[in-house]
Amino acid sequence: MNTKKILVLQHIEVETPGIILDLMKTKKLEYDCININEKSNAYNPTNYDALIIMGGPMSVNDKEKYSFIKKEIELVKNYIKNNKPILGICLGSQIIALALGSKIYKNSKMELGWHNVNLLGSDDYLFKGIDDQFLAFHWHGDVFSLPNKSKKLASSNLTKLQAFNYNNNCYGLLFHLEINEQIINNLVDLFENDLIQESLKKEIVLNNLKKNLTEVNNTGRIIFNRWLSLI
Repeated sequence: MNTKKILVLQHIEVETPGIILDLMKTKKLEYDCININEKSNAYNPTNYDALIIMGGPMSVNDKEKYSFIKKEIELVKNYIKNNKPILGICLGSQIIALALGSKIYKNSKMELGWHNVNLLGSDDYLFKGIDDQFLAFHWHGDVFSLPNKSKKLASSNLTKLQAFNYNNNCYGLLFHLEINEQIINNLVDLFENDLIQESLKKEIVLNNLKKNLTEVNNTGRIIFNRWLSLI
């Protein structure tokens, strides 16, 4: 039996797949983690069994500035056409939404730090049995409309659409459950201006870090393991 292989696309060094890497290793799934800013011709992006697209500070509406966004949109369409599982987190979810025809727009304010996500009574496979309200980590300013033929899965107090499912194997999650201590510390340091813009002290984000991470990662392991089982 051939081992399944996953393509993981990163947009910046600090936004890694976090605990998803550990889960893929446990399941003995092969993967290539590619930073799109590093030119590489050593791989064919369509020659994988599944696709994970990570976050980043850029906007998908800046397609002319970031040429890789157009390529990723076409890649998402290719995976959807071939019924291959896709998982998009934060910017990744916005790229999937845009590929499916959604509008991406600025929210009323940035959603930063630890905020609850509300499930919308969904019996979706990934979220089945998850508490109706669970903690997640957020770092986004852009949001999106629900893609055509997709199912709305979650919201938050600030954001109407936090997660969606298309065709039962393509998921967009605007929030983060994959993060670890290193990722959060890097985000807080690298994008402290975002916190200043929203009058949020970084100490508030870092307060109770281990406790919050444990709660968030416990939820994440359930959801990500279920998505990996779709491959």
